[in-house]
This record gives sequence, structure tokens and C-alpha cells, in this order.
Amino acid sequence: MKPLSPEKIEKVRREFEYFDEDGSGKLELEEFRKLFKVLAPESKRAEADAGFAAIDEDDSGEIDFDEFLEWWESNWFVF
Repeated sequence: MKPLSPEKIEKVRREFEYFDEDGSGKLELEEFRKLFKVLAPESKRAEADAGFAAIDEDDSGEIDFDEFLEWWESNWFVF
């Protein structure tokens, strides 16, 4: 798979920051649910929760940008 261009990474960062409502630099579960609902409007809450758990590789209860970008790069074609 071809890596994302710097322009695309910046676009993904802006989306991430938009949903990072508290400005912590990380997405909490509720913030991720909102983002996921935009990406997959027909999705169920359990699907967003499962996605969050899969992305949160270090089990911190938050998704940092690097975790999010890795997920996005491997799943962008789905959305």
C-alpha cells in the first residue's frame, strides 16, 4: 500500500483535531464515537467501541494521533 502524502496526513490531522473537542491531543471514546459516526453513518455504537479498542494499541483509554494515523492508513479505502 502506498503511504499517505504529507498533504493527506495533514488533512487527517485536521480531522483528528476537529473531533478532539477538549484539545488534549488524544481522542477519548466519546470523541471517537462522533468521528466514527461521520465516517460510517449506519454504524452501531458497538462497532465504534470495537474500533476504538482495536486502535488503542497501548490500552491507555485514548487514541493518540499516531495510533489514529496508523489505523487510517490501513483502512482509508473503507471510508
